[in-house]
Amino acid sequence: MLSWNEAQTIDLSLRSIADFADEVILVDTGSFDGTQDIALEWLDRLDLSGEIHQIKTKDMREARIKSLDLCTGDWILMQDAQLVLSEGLKRELLHHTKHYPRTVCAVKSLNLMGDYEHYFANRPWMAPHKIWYARDIPQTLERYRPKFLAPHRIASNWAVNLSRLRPAWRYWLRGEKFDRRYYGERERYHDEGHINKANLTGRWARSKRYHNLVEYVDAEIGLSLDDVRRIAPEWYLNLCRIEATPLSHKMREGLPHIIKEEIENPRYKLIYDGNEIVGRWPEL
Repeated sequence: MLSWNEAQTIDLSLRSIADFADEVILVDTGSFDGTQDIALEWLDRLDLSGEIHQIKTKDMREARIKSLDLCTGDWILMQDAQLVLSEGLKRELLHHTKHYPRTVCAVKSLNLMGDYEHYFANRPWMAPHKIWYARDIPQTLERYRPKFLAPHRIASNWAVNLSRLRPAWRYWLRGEKFDRRYYGERERYHDEGHINKANLTGRWARSKRYHNLVEYVDAEIGLSLDDVRRIAPEWYLNLCRIEATPLSHKMREGLPHIIKEEIENPRYKLIYDGNEIVGRWPEL
């Protein structure tokens, strides 16, 4: 599991595998929001065997290599800290180990956005990622994930992706390339402070002077972390107005129990005035 400022999602991710994993290897790439302490607390509360390793890197490939090298199990689940497994998916993964031992299992995930009752209309489902495999299956590691030298099958059950349900400042700093169409060309990004992963994070990763994304934004864009925290909620709310779509009945039925519990007592909630989204609790 890889993490970078996942304080609002790491507990959900860990809780979803408490009855599934024998060990958890968490490689953190520079969190400053308390992710590490929260992960340690939940590993203890869940009685999960685990290790947390800190690595300063811009290269997700390097972090992935370190995490995979530290795993000792016969089967490996590449679960980033925003992924929550459903009960049906966990049963299917165990079935996979018995019936498809030389095949990699790919899993699709539902993209929530804004809160736990809305999805991202631009891309409701993340394309299936190959995340469950036997340790001895041959592979080569490419930019972000292994390239397996073996066939794969796609799981019929799915997970939930919380990457668009993080704090607004975190999403602003490491947003998605899909944000680009809402804010025009690169010059307008600079004028309005709307920078996204498609250009900001890529430029930072290629820079040689800055080892920290926040330092890069401060020096090159002229926005401190406090500035980002100030402008990000309204920016994110604009995205939600365009893309956050209520879950269908079938989507609700398939949510992991942990997410259904969050709906009852949510840490984030979109606020409506009639049919219009006007806020996001507790940020706006």
